[in-house]
Amino acid sequence: MLCLFASVKCLSQQDTVSLITVEVVTYKTELSQIGKKTEQVDSTIKEQFKSNSVGDVLNLNTPIFIKNYGPGQLATTAFRGGNASQTAILWNGFNIQNAMLGQSDLSLMPSFLFEDIGIEYGGSSSLWGSGAVGGSIHLKNKTLFNQGLKTSAGFGAGSFGLKNVSTSILYSGKRFISSSKIYNSRSQNNFSYKDTSDKDQPIKQQKNAGYNFLGLMQELKFLINSKQILSINAWINSNKRRLPGFDPSAESKTYQYDNVTRITANWNYTTSKFRSGIKAGFFEDRINYKDSLTSLFSKSKTQTIIAENENYFTWRKHHQLNFGVNYTSSTAFTDNYAGTRTLSRFSFLIGNKFSFFQNKWLTYVSARAEYFSVGALPITGNISTEYNLTRNVFLMASAAKVYRQPTLNELYWLPGGNIHLKPEQGYTFEGSVNYKTQFNKVSVLISGSAYSRKIDNWILWVPGANGNPSPINVQRVWSRGAETAWKISYTRNKFFYKVNVITGYVLSTIEADKQENNNTINKQLIYTPRYTVNANILFGYDKAAITFFNQYIGYRFTTSDNTQWLNPYQVSSVRLNYSISLKIIDIILFGACNNLFDNNYMVLSGRPMPLRNYEFGITLQSKN
Repeated sequence: MLCLFASVKCLSQQDTVSLITVEVVTYKTELSQIGKKTEQVDSTIKEQFKSNSVGDVLNLNTPIFIKNYGPGQLATTAFRGGNASQTAILWNGFNIQNAMLGQSDLSLMPSFLFEDIGIEYGGSSSLWGSGAVGGSIHLKNKTLFNQGLKTSAGFGAGSFGLKNVSTSILYSGKRFISSSKIYNSRSQNNFSYKDTSDKDQPIKQQKNAGYNFLGLMQELKFLINSKQILSINAWINSNKRRLPGFDPSAESKTYQYDNVTRITANWNYTTSKFRSGIKAGFFEDRINYKDSLTSLFSKSKTQTIIAENENYFTWRKHHQLNFGVNYTSSTAFTDNYAGTRTLSRFSFLIGNKFSFFQNKWLTYVSARAEYFSVGALPITGNISTEYNLTRNVFLMASAAKVYRQPTLNELYWLPGGNIHLKPEQGYTFEGSVNYKTQFNKVSVLISGSAYSRKIDNWILWVPGANGNPSPINVQRVWSRGAETAWKISYTRNKFFYKVNVITGYVLSTIEADKQENNNTINKQLIYTPRYTVNANILFGYDKAAITFFNQYIGYRFTTSDNTQWLNPYQVSSVRLNYSISLKIIDIILFGACNNLFDNNYMVLSGRPMPLRNYEFGITLQSKN
């Protein structure tokens, strides 16, 4: 649970002069949403979860299953039956997955850093490249010009020695923006849990699980003229955490240090018919691992350089052409490889957007050719369409070819790396229908989606020579399922309420396996629950609000032959907010009770979760 924060406006007078809105927009994101199920995290939900990580936000408010190792520990996605390497994590359009691991840790990403958190369901490899197989998570900074001065200061505390501090300062002028955000979250994380296998002493305490997260994000934006904007962003964090063993009550002296530096620059040029953008990024990930009991010390560093050009041209009234190039190079420095290794790729993208019937019917077609330093890949493509059937009914459908290039670890790890690995690749199809209506003061949204995805050359680490694990292309996996969302809101005078129910069904099975004597055919992938349900209900009156959350996660198999599993669990929480308005400031009080009914559960085997625990905090907010 990361730093407590709420946005604040501070003693500023907004200029009434109208500016030409040449805002930096990821036009590729807009195209990727055509024909796809997409979601933006609701502003009310985002405000309630500003004390939490991006992983916590997604876990309780979407059908995405988050593989959570515990508070402050590793949190990754299992998106529509895929794994963490098959989800693209995009920060302002840059893929920030660790090039060695092929994944990002969502527990290290405070949600308050981002003005917008979006979810794109389904594969989009033709737009986002390698890894965009199950879906994409979009983390965006959206600051507008001419907003004056805004500041905030938040303080929080909670069970197990949890302490959070955060602050932000935003200056937004007519032609210049500076946004600074700083956060720190730390906890002893020595929570109690129930060990049902120990009848004599079932209540035990988690050991060696403390953490200390520190980071900052800086954004500079320049309005050069009515057609050009330049933005520069930096995101730096330093994280230290202790890692408990698989027997959480046993002594452990294992530590991990994650230090990440991300620096990007983005230039946009816009006219009425033509848009062009050039962006570049430098990303450095350092991971140091230390086990004092075994005298094991390992350190690794990856450096990634990204350069990209995107162009959008309205060449006819109902047609918009887009094309671009991307160069990405990742270099790894680690003693676990035979020297320094570099993986580079160059890609070319072209697509066209069609609009008909006054934009009631939109279609987008794209193709991508990509060349890797370890070999060429076939051309990937995407076709998607959406149609506004009636005032209340919206239809969407898409089909795509998707892929994932092997990571640096999978190619070069010693011992076991396999330079002959083929990319994971396959096809995905999905369709969705949305129904939206409003009567009196009630708004209703009902949506349903179904999808199917088949992936060949699925990469799996298996025992190799001398017992050392090695990755090989062993499986064909078929993932299919359905998702629904039921959302109702009501407002009358000072009273309001919202009800959200989100369900997910995933059947992700192994259709073929090259390993001999392997009883995995037609078996569900491990740690892929078939059923998930997230429900929440919010009641509010004037400046007070209370929200009740309930989550159900179904069986998770822990072995590939499905002979062992974790039982389903259901966990609830409640959150309260109350605002006090004084003469020059507003005070926002926050409280939460997690695991309200004190349930004993595990998300992953050997990783217990806390029993009932609490958080509370305060935010000081200056008035205009």
